Amino acid sequence: MPKAKKPGNVVKTGANVVNIIATLAQLVPPEMTQSAFTWLQQQHFSDKFIDLVKKVHLPEGSDPLERIGYQCDAVEEIIETQSAELSEDAPIGQWRGELDKIRRGLDLIDKDPQKDRKKIKALRHRADSLFNSAFSAAVK
Repeated sequence: MPKAKKPGNVVKTGANVVNIIATLAQLVPPEMTQSAFTWLQQQHFSDKFIDLVKKVHLPEGSDPLERIGYQCDAVEEIIETQSAELSEDAPIGQWRGELDKIRRGLDLIDKDPQKDRKKIKALRHRADSLFNSAFSAAVK
């Protein structure tokens, strides 16, 4: 007997759209990723947010610090445009605090003449987690 779908599957699917876009961008022609961006438009995300998601998934070899900056901008865009639709328990204050910390980290790494790859990797992980958290909350 097939399993019944859980109500949370829609949220998981929405939260994974960004990862699907990244995978599609690497494996299929750009025209195919348009369906993922169309889905974002149907979910009433702003054009600015969709543009930032496209920039986050630039081809490999792009500057990881630039990608982190785009993720931060995308989270700010979610807070600005989706805050009315977010649930009351959405941790907007925590997101803003984490954004500030990530941006300070970007500034410190940017000023350092020798870029520490471990610090960049840790900052990228924090930015990915923040972005996924905000995006998941916006899709609910």
